[in-house]
Amino acid sequence: MLISTDTVAIDLSETRKVSERIRSMLLKLRADHDLAQYEYTHPVRIAPGEISHSHPVLTLNTMVREESALLSLYLHEQMHWYVTWYSHAHHDGWKTIWAELLHRYPNVPVAFPEGAHSAQSSYLHLIVNWLEIEATAGFLGREKAVEIAARNFVYSGLYRIVLADWDGLAALYASHGLTPIHPATAMADHDLEIAARMDEATTDTL
Repeated sequence: MLISTDTVAIDLSETRKVSERIRSMLLKLRADHDLAQYEYTHPVRIAPGEISHSHPVLTLNTMVREESALLSLYLHEQMHWYVTWYSHAHHDGWKTIWAELLHRYPNVPVAFPEGAHSAQSSYLHLIVNWLEIEATAGFLGREKAVEIAARNFVYSGLYRIVLADWDGLAALYASHGLTPIHPATAMADHDLEIAARMDEATTDTL
C-alpha cells in the first residue's frame, strides 16, 4: 500500500504484510482447533507496535512468529475476559483467591520483563498465566504449553512462579470455582457483557 502526496510517498506494505501474517495464522488456528469454548470476545485488532492487550478490544501485536505462540497469546488475552467475568460473578471467591495469592507471594516481581509493572497487575497475571497454560495445554498438550510459557520473555518471573507452584495454584483455583474454566459457549449474553467490563472487581487489598 503506497500513499502518495506531492512531497512524499509513504509505503505501508510491510505493516500490512506483518498484520496479514498474524491474521492468516489466527484464522488457521481457528480452523485447526475448536477455540469457541475460550472465545469470550470475537472482535480482534492486529496492531503492529502496540502491546497485546485484552480490553476494550482484544488486540494482538505482530511480534509472534510461531502459530503455537500465537495460540497461547490469543488464549492469554481471552483469559483476561474470563477472569473479569469471574471476578464480578463470583466476587467472594475472587477476594479469597486474591488474599491467598498475597499471602503466598508477598514479593511478586513488578519490573519489566519479570513482572507486570504494578503489584496489582502482577498478582492478576498469576491467575491469567495459569489459565493460559491450562487452556493451551488442551490444544497443544501439557509439555508444549509449558515450553511456550517457560520461554516467554514478558512476565517471565510470573510464569516461573506459576510453573513452580502449579499444583498448589490448581487446588486454590479449583476450590473457589475458577476452574474448570467455564466455557464461553455456555455463557449467557449477560455473562459476556460482564466479561467485557474494563476492570476486574475490587479485592479490598490492593
